[in-house]
Amino acid sequence: MRLNFVERLFILSPIRAFLQSHLEAERLFKMGGPTKGKRVLEVGCGPGFGIDLLFSRFGAASVDAFDLDPKMVSRVRLRQAKHRRKLGLWVGNIRHIPMADSHYDAVFNFGAIHHVVDWRASLGEIHRVLKPNGQFYCEEILSRYITHPVIGKLMDHPQKDRFNETQFIHALQKAGFRIKSHRQMADLYLWVVATKT
Repeated sequence: MRLNFVERLFILSPIRAFLQSHLEAERLFKMGGPTKGKRVLEVGCGPGFGIDLLFSRFGAASVDAFDLDPKMVSRVRLRQAKHRRKLGLWVGNIRHIPMADSHYDAVFNFGAIHHVVDWRASLGEIHRVLKPNGQFYCEEILSRYITHPVIGKLMDHPQKDRFNETQFIHALQKAGFRIKSHRQMADLYLWVVATKT
């Protein structure tokens, strides 16, 4: 599902970049550690703030990233043109990642899965492309936020079959992940690091 006007304004804002850097990524780093020298994938990369963090903060050797929105991917290409990095970019769908099984050492999700109607299928696809013992670093927005009577009207998120912390953790386990660490904030946001078993 693509972002509406309000969501695009937020995703492209310096506020989003600041939160992603100083809250989301830092918490995931403390929970899961670096990915130094690893091959990493980011799903739903948006304007590419996360890509910078995967190289600079997490130490990835190479990063692949995709987004459903071609305009976002074009923005990333422009932002990354000045860097000489091992970076693969494409327009894509989280439910159908065009890579072989066990391809990545780590996969990152900075709040893209709650946009997916069939979000459980996305967890299965992420599990498929991870190497055995590879780590899934995940930050997500929970159903209380998504279905809020005000926020739910501003943001164009799917409203049916949304997840709380327990449901998301259970779905990860059912997809074949072992939960390494998880935290939530105010029953609105969830951070999880899980390992492919």
